[in-house]
Amino acid sequence: MEPRFSEMNKVRVICDRLGNDEGYVIASKFKDGRWIYKICISDGPKTSDIFDNWIPEECLQLTR
Repeated sequence: MEPRFSEMNKVRVICDRLGNDEGYVIASKFKDGRWIYKICISDGPKTSDIFDNWIPEECLQLTR
């Protein structure tokens, strides 16, 4: 089984608990029967935030 999102895919976090941000996938791993992703959120060239937790696939949507 392959992950739905690849590294550097731009995604939108669509989860009330985690907020609604856009960012890039920087890592993925298969854990407990599902894919989870680490996301980097950037507000500009001088700032970026990386979620400390891993986001489940069902909370992400590919952006264009």
